[in-house]
Amino acid sequence: MVSMKQTQTIIDPQISYVIENDMEAYRNLFLPICTTKYAYSKDTIFSRSGEISPQMYFLLEGIVKVYTVNPNGYIRILGYHRNNTFFAMDCLCGEKSAVVTIESITPVEVLPVSWQELRAAGKADPRFMEDLVRYYGSVLRLMCFDAESNSVCDASARLATFLCLFLRYRRQQGDTRSNAIFLTQDELASAVNASRIQIARICADFKNKGLIQCARGAITVLDQEGLEKISKYGGYYAAGK
Repeated sequence: MVSMKQTQTIIDPQISYVIENDMEAYRNLFLPICTTKYAYSKDTIFSRSGEISPQMYFLLEGIVKVYTVNPNGYIRILGYHRNNTFFAMDCLCGEKSAVVTIESITPVEVLPVSWQELRAAGKADPRFMEDLVRYYGSVLRLMCFDAESNSVCDASARLATFLCLFLRYRRQQGDTRSNAIFLTQDELASAVNASRIQIARICADFKNKGLIQCARGAITVLDQEGLEKISKYGGYYAAGK
């Protein structure tokens, strides 16, 4: 057995690549304050890296992805937002360019939110500003976790971490029907900052070890405990299993 040298990454149940319902308590507060909701199609760009974001949005329905793009066009997915969350929060930093791009991956319904409307919400409910700071901290915490994971973990550990966290999110939402995760290997590669070839090799290795089952456009987790060990110990555990 290969010695299992522990990495610094810990799967924290409070961390999720999918942020949803964190601001659900304020949905009915913003509907009358913002007055107008807008529907957008899939593939709408709400905020682009390098450009100033004039406003943030309250996501009523749908899913947006947050990502960066390098000069060669490689997309690095950082996370997803679903219902009852704020996104494009770069505008809170004033006249500074956004550092991420945000794009809808389904049709969405949003409320554009300005500073004036944020102040109105704070006056209407004093708890809102405190919860907004907590929410911003949760988003920042995910970004820091992602940076830490990609700094110290090998690609096997990063993929194992992502699969475990995505599965935990599904269960937190009450979906216990299956352990299937409907993402392509290209999407997984983008999510964990690896090449498509790396992900294909790691998935084949995980499949041979009985950890996952692969199908077109989906991965089914068969052994979550085994994936969590790889997340914790990285390639050392994978090599010694």
